[in-house]
Amino acid sequence: MKNLLENPRKLLIVDLLLVVPFLILPLLITLPYRVNIFLSWEGAYRLYLGQIPFRDFGLPMGYGYWLLPAVFFKWFGPTMLSLVKAQVLINLVSFASLRGILYNLKVKPVAITLILLVFSLTYILYNFWPWYNHSVVVFELVALYFVTTYSADKTRLKNNVNISLAGVFTFLSFFTKQDVGAICFVLCLFLIAYYAITERKIEPVITYLISFVVVGAMFIIPVFNYGFSYWFNLGQAPHSSRISSGLLLQIFFSHALVEKIYLLLLFVALLVRFSSWRSFLQDRLAFSGSIITVALILQSLVTRATSPLPTDHMNYYHTFALAGIALLLPWERLKVSLPTAFGALVLIVLIFSEGYWKYIGGFFTKAEIAAAPAETPWVTTTLPTLKRISMPAGTAEGIERLRKLPILQKSNLKVLNMTELTSLAYELNYTPLPDQPLWYHLHIGMFEKEVDEFVRKIDSEYYDLVLFESVPSLTEFYPYAVRNKLLEKYTRVDSFAAPRKIEDSTIEVFIRANLH
Repeated sequence: MKNLLENPRKLLIVDLLLVVPFLILPLLITLPYRVNIFLSWEGAYRLYLGQIPFRDFGLPMGYGYWLLPAVFFKWFGPTMLSLVKAQVLINLVSFASLRGILYNLKVKPVAITLILLVFSLTYILYNFWPWYNHSVVVFELVALYFVTTYSADKTRLKNNVNISLAGVFTFLSFFTKQDVGAICFVLCLFLIAYYAITERKIEPVITYLISFVVVGAMFIIPVFNYGFSYWFNLGQAPHSSRISSGLLLQIFFSHALVEKIYLLLLFVALLVRFSSWRSFLQDRLAFSGSIITVALILQSLVTRATSPLPTDHMNYYHTFALAGIALLLPWERLKVSLPTAFGALVLIVLIFSEGYWKYIGGFFTKAEIAAAPAETPWVTTTLPTLKRISMPAGTAEGIERLRKLPILQKSNLKVLNMTELTSLAYELNYTPLPDQPLWYHLHIGMFEKEVDEFVRKIDSEYYDLVLFESVPSLTEFYPYAVRNKLLEKYTRVDSFAAPRKIEDSTIEVFIRANLH
């Protein structure tokens, strides 16, 4: 049995058995229409159609996170379920990358298996859909895997290949979301520079930088003259900075209790393990693992500041905090048996229970649910793009009315869809118009210049059909200047509930007056 706990090949089977249920769960259940998932579908669909980012549509970041979903659209069709399938692969890549990083750092095999369980419970379980705050971390994990694969024991060719691939995935991380991508770049460069200094050679640093720059040039140069410098958000106008030292301090001191406990435990473990900073710096594995741990814990705090809607995409810090601590434990003095490992597994399942309880808790609270006030029912539809996706009954009914409008028979239909139902492009058989933003979130996905352009086009009755989503609780989500002009120039023929659980939003259907 001790052989099992120490054998990476045998534990690989255990690791896969642990993670597979988390990977395939979203393929087995009906999923509710998720807030903001419209953006994942829209970007992937435009790439699927052959539209080119920045040339055909503007966006304030790179398009890294739409690449794999677009491929899955080609393979399985442009449906929401294809996005879920893409996320299964993305989650598998994150799992494999993390496992590779931990084995590269020589963490105890049985500890790796337990850490992977934590990763599944706190991260994979929450991420059923492709989203940039998640994909950017996955690219970062792949980059860190290749960085930690670097070793003086490997040939020069293998090391250069690994470092080059680290540069490729670092750029993909940066070209998915700039905040984590920038941290990924600094972290990888720091580790590679550390390796270079300890080996007294500059080649790894040069290889990494060349790889990053070359890949970046391949992505950026072809689209640079299509407004790239206007759209790509590096804090310049019309973009605004989402981060400040005050905000970071506020998050650290007011909303980071668990993270601070992890950092303290790591610091104590370092003091116990090493008698001096020199001995710490000379221990390559401990130094690399500690730097990665601290960086990713702090990174999770930074992304709370830079993301308007913090979600569970930051929960990877649990995994790396435990990995950093496990790396520093005195395993030579610890006796690990199967009962001990099983006890640790049970403890992990009990501690990190929030995610899976959302799915099984209903079986134990049916009486309470029955006594609760009735909510608007959510239903599935017959639409191909929304197979096994539920939404409010009012939304489904509104879509059916929309599909019966005579205007949809018009050739070369010009549609402006300012709603979260972006998959209507496929269902209503219209092509998303080029020369406009990818999405319409004011001051994030579009700015006053674009608002003025939409108002001008509506005033000249450029569009045949306009769908506008009104969200009173989010006054700057979709620009109300556009709605005001629509009420003036177009005919409102219908309105229905938007696909949100907070029932304060409405989708309005406008038709050009002379077509009604």
